[in-house]
Amino acid sequence: MFSKQLIAVIICVLPALAAPSPLVLVKRNANPIFGRYVVTFKEGVDRIAGVSSLTNRISPHSTITHEWDIINGVAGNFTDDDLESLRSLRNVASIEEDGYFHTQNITTQ
Repeated sequence: MFSKQLIAVIICVLPALAAPSPLVLVKRNANPIFGRYVVTFKEGVDRIAGVSSLTNRISPHSTITHEWDIINGVAGNFTDDDLESLRSLRNVASIEEDGYFHTQNITTQ
């Protein structure tokens, strides 16, 4: 009797555990640099392991161009197909389109 209940619970829980994680949304930039993205890893993910998971997922047409110590992430040039693939990685916290940022507005009077 106990084993039938345990099997029933396992059957109910397994599909929830096997469900794919939601895709990471890509944050867009007002002044984008076409094809360049900044990928940050989730807290607790080792950067070396994160970079390894990215390089295993991307094609030869994409490249990682920068790695930082100050943030747990990388920047690179990624094709649209590779970007879609990176969105599903469990260790990715965010993906943001790289772009030009202005620190000051010039006002003339």
